[in-house]
Amino acid sequence: MATGRTVSASFLTDLDKQVIEICEKIGETIQNTIKDKDLQKDFKKQFGKVSYTRDGGLGLGGGKLQRDAICVRGRQGKAPFSNRNLRWHPLVVAHEPISFAKEIEKIEIEGTDESQVLVFYIKENGKLKPYPADKVHELPERYVALPKHWQPHVEILKNWNDTLWTQNSCVINAR
Repeated sequence: MATGRTVSASFLTDLDKQVIEICEKIGETIQNTIKDKDLQKDFKKQFGKVSYTRDGGLGLGGGKLQRDAICVRGRQGKAPFSNRNLRWHPLVVAHEPISFAKEIEKIEIEGTDESQVLVFYIKENGKLKPYPADKVHELPERYVALPKHWQPHVEILKNWNDTLWTQNSCVINAR
Protein backbone atom coordinates (compact mmCIF):
# COMPACT_ATOMS: atom_id res chain seq x y z
CA MET A 1 0.00 0.00 0.00
CA ALA A 2 1.29 3.42 -0.88
CA THR A 3 2.05 5.80 1.92
CA GLY A 4 1.81 9.54 2.01
CA ARG A 5 -0.88 12.05 1.18
CA THR A 6 -3.14 12.67 -1.74
CA VAL A 7 -2.07 16.32 -1.72
CA SER A 8 0.79 18.10 0.02
CA ALA A 9 -0.24 19.71 3.30
CA SER A 10 0.52 23.17 1.98
CA PHE A 11 -1.39 22.82 -1.31
CA LEU A 12 -4.63 24.62 -0.50
CA THR A 13 -7.19 25.65 -3.06
CA ASP A 14 -9.10 28.91 -2.74
CA LEU A 15 -12.04 26.92 -1.39
CA ASP A 16 -9.80 25.32 1.27
CA LYS A 17 -8.61 28.77 2.35
CA GLN A 18 -12.17 30.12 2.49
CA VAL A 19 -13.31 27.21 4.66
CA ILE A 20 -10.35 27.66 7.02
CA GLU A 21 -11.17 31.38 7.30
CA ILE A 22 -14.78 30.49 8.18
CA CYS A 23 -13.53 28.02 10.81
CA GLU A 24 -11.30 30.75 12.22
CA LYS A 25 -14.23 33.18 12.49
CA ILE A 26 -16.48 30.56 14.09
CA GLY A 27 -13.74 29.64 16.56
CA GLU A 28 -13.13 33.28 17.51
CA THR A 29 -16.86 33.93 17.93
CA ILE A 30 -17.32 30.96 20.26
CA GLN A 31 -14.09 31.67 22.12
CA ASN A 32 -15.19 35.25 22.79
CA THR A 33 -18.35 33.99 24.51
CA ILE A 34 -16.29 32.04 27.07
CA LYS A 35 -15.67 34.20 30.12
CA ASP A 36 -12.92 32.17 31.81
CA LYS A 37 -9.53 32.87 30.17
CA ASP A 38 -8.19 29.37 30.89
CA LEU A 39 -11.26 27.81 29.29
CA GLN A 40 -10.81 30.15 26.31
CA LYS A 41 -7.26 28.85 25.86
CA ASP A 42 -8.45 25.24 26.14
CA PHE A 43 -11.19 25.84 23.57
CA LYS A 44 -8.75 27.53 21.18
CA LYS A 45 -6.24 24.69 21.48
CA GLN A 46 -8.75 21.85 21.05
CA PHE A 47 -11.29 23.36 18.66
CA GLY A 48 -10.54 26.87 17.41
CA LYS A 49 -6.90 26.69 16.38
CA VAL A 50 -6.37 27.13 12.63
CA SER A 51 -3.48 26.33 10.39
CA TYR A 52 -3.33 27.21 6.73
CA THR A 53 -2.17 23.68 5.97
CA ARG A 54 -3.78 20.26 6.18
CA ASP A 55 -1.40 19.07 8.89
CA GLY A 56 -3.05 17.49 11.87
CA GLY A 57 -2.02 15.74 15.03
CA LEU A 58 0.75 16.53 17.51
CA GLY A 59 -0.73 20.00 18.03
CA LEU A 60 0.81 21.23 14.78
CA GLY A 61 -2.34 21.62 12.73
CA GLY A 62 -5.76 23.09 13.10
CA GLY A 63 -8.22 22.30 15.83
CA LYS A 64 -11.29 20.11 15.56
CA LEU A 65 -13.37 22.72 13.73
CA GLN A 66 -10.83 22.87 10.91
CA ARG A 67 -10.09 19.15 10.78
CA ASP A 68 -13.75 18.21 10.61
CA ALA A 69 -14.47 20.89 8.01
CA ILE A 70 -11.79 19.97 5.50
CA CYS A 71 -10.74 16.37 6.16
CA VAL A 72 -12.17 12.87 6.17
CA ARG A 73 -11.09 10.43 8.86
CA GLY A 74 -10.21 7.51 6.64
CA ARG A 75 -9.83 3.83 7.47
CA GLN A 76 -6.13 3.39 8.22
CA GLY A 77 -3.02 5.46 8.68
CA LYS A 78 -1.03 6.75 5.72
CA ALA A 79 -3.19 5.17 2.99
CA PRO A 80 -4.26 7.46 0.14
CA PHE A 81 -7.83 7.25 1.40
CA SER A 82 -6.92 7.79 5.03
CA ASN A 83 -6.72 10.72 7.44
CA ARG A 84 -6.23 14.25 6.23
CA ASN A 85 -7.69 13.78 2.78
CA LEU A 86 -9.64 16.81 1.72
CA ARG A 87 -13.34 16.22 2.26
CA TRP A 88 -14.11 17.67 -1.16
CA HIS A 89 -11.06 16.17 -2.83
CA PRO A 90 -11.99 16.49 -6.48
CA LEU A 91 -10.66 13.18 -7.85
CA VAL A 92 -12.53 10.08 -6.78
CA VAL A 93 -12.21 6.48 -7.96
CA ALA A 94 -15.29 4.31 -8.13
CA HIS A 95 -16.53 1.08 -9.72
CA GLU A 96 -19.35 2.85 -11.51
CA PRO A 97 -20.42 6.44 -12.24
CA ILE A 98 -21.47 8.48 -9.23
CA SER A 99 -24.13 11.17 -9.21
CA PHE A 100 -21.96 13.90 -7.70
CA ALA A 101 -19.01 13.68 -10.11
CA LYS A 102 -18.26 14.02 -13.80
CA GLU A 103 -16.25 11.31 -15.53
CA ILE A 104 -12.71 12.09 -16.52
CA GLU A 105 -11.90 11.60 -20.20
CA LYS A 106 -8.82 9.42 -19.83
CA ILE A 107 -5.72 8.57 -17.80
CA GLU A 108 -2.22 8.58 -19.24
CA ILE A 109 1.10 7.58 -17.68
CA GLU A 110 3.97 9.92 -18.47
CA GLY A 111 7.65 9.87 -17.60
CA THR A 112 10.45 7.35 -17.41
CA ASP A 113 10.32 3.93 -15.78
CA GLU A 114 11.70 5.36 -12.52
CA SER A 115 9.46 8.40 -12.28
CA GLN A 116 6.14 7.72 -13.93
CA VAL A 117 3.28 10.12 -13.30
CA LEU A 118 -0.44 9.57 -13.65
CA VAL A 119 -2.09 12.30 -15.70
CA PHE A 120 -5.86 12.69 -15.62
CA TYR A 121 -7.55 14.42 -18.54
CA ILE A 122 -10.82 16.28 -18.44
CA LYS A 123 -12.67 18.13 -21.15
CA GLU A 124 -12.58 21.89 -20.56
CA ASN A 125 -13.97 24.31 -23.15
CA GLY A 126 -14.07 21.50 -25.70
CA LYS A 127 -10.37 20.65 -25.26
CA LEU A 128 -8.59 17.99 -23.22
CA LYS A 129 -6.80 19.47 -20.24
CA PRO A 130 -4.20 17.43 -18.31
CA TYR A 131 -3.98 17.27 -14.52
CA PRO A 132 -0.88 15.40 -13.33
CA ALA A 133 -1.08 13.59 -9.99
CA ASP A 134 0.39 16.54 -8.10
CA LYS A 135 -2.23 18.94 -9.53
CA VAL A 136 -5.49 17.00 -9.27
CA HIS A 137 -6.47 19.02 -6.20
CA GLU A 138 -6.87 21.94 -8.65
CA LEU A 139 -9.59 20.24 -10.69
CA PRO A 140 -12.44 22.76 -11.08
CA GLU A 141 -15.07 20.35 -9.75
CA ARG A 142 -15.52 16.73 -8.65
CA TYR A 143 -14.42 14.06 -11.14
CA VAL A 144 -14.45 10.29 -11.05
CA ALA A 145 -12.02 7.79 -12.58
CA LEU A 146 -13.70 4.50 -13.44
CA PRO A 147 -12.27 1.02 -14.16
CA LYS A 148 -12.47 1.68 -17.91
CA HIS A 149 -10.01 4.57 -17.47
CA TRP A 150 -7.48 2.34 -15.67
CA GLN A 151 -7.84 -0.72 -17.95
CA PRO A 152 -5.42 0.48 -20.67
CA HIS A 153 -2.67 0.77 -18.04
CA VAL A 154 -3.13 -2.42 -16.01
CA GLU A 155 0.03 -4.10 -17.35
CA ILE A 156 2.13 -1.09 -16.32
CA LEU A 157 0.39 -0.40 -13.00
CA LYS A 158 0.59 -3.98 -11.74
CA ASN A 159 4.39 -3.66 -11.85
CA TRP A 160 4.58 -0.36 -10.00
CA ASN A 161 6.53 -0.42 -6.77
CA ASP A 162 5.56 1.32 -3.54
CA THR A 163 7.60 4.40 -4.47
CA LEU A 164 5.68 4.97 -7.71
CA TRP A 165 2.33 4.44 -5.98
CA THR A 166 3.31 6.86 -3.22
CA GLN A 167 4.43 9.49 -5.76
CA ASN A 168 1.03 9.18 -7.43
CA SER A 169 -1.23 9.09 -4.35
CA CYS A 170 -3.84 11.48 -5.66
CA VAL A 171 -7.30 9.91 -5.45
CA ILE A 172 -9.79 8.89 -2.81
CA ASN A 173 -12.25 6.05 -3.17
CA ALA A 174 -16.00 6.63 -3.28
CA ARG A 175 -17.75 5.34 -0.16
